[in-house]
Amino acid sequence: MAFYRPTFNSTSLQAMDNRQSRFDPSGEDFPSPIRQQSFTLIVACVTAVSLAFTVFFAYNSSMEHPVSTTLIFQNPERSILALNVLSQLTIFCLAELTTSVLEATRWAFACSASGASALTFLSLSRATSLVGVLCLLMGNGPTPYKVEKDGHRIWGGQR
Repeated sequence: MAFYRPTFNSTSLQAMDNRQSRFDPSGEDFPSPIRQQSFTLIVACVTAVSLAFTVFFAYNSSMEHPVSTTLIFQNPERSILALNVLSQLTIFCLAELTTSVLEATRWAFACSASGASALTFLSLSRATSLVGVLCLLMGNGPTPYKVEKDGHRIWGGQR
């Protein structure tokens, strides 16, 4: 059986330059890191706005002479309800932001030159529950009871 060895000349090289990559169908370069993390940036902005407004609303509602009277309800129960809803929204945004940042961190570790251990990869995953992370933290692992610089115990503890 003979092996096919392609020969390249200037016309075949030009044809190869004009073709689209099979990994990137659009033929464009990979997007910038900011574009890749656009969801995380949007969640961070929404979280910052939600947190700032919740703190301002709570501060404004607790003052004797409020800064903005339009944010004060006539019925105190409505103010408490609004503060409860705003705080729940802020907590949800903070949880989503934390999950998104840990997911980006996980893939950055996995794609680095040194890679990431399976325990670190699992402990940073959004699919691993809190009980699963606790089991990973308390388990023996490759070096029992030793906290390493890039170990799963540090990153799992962050979660």
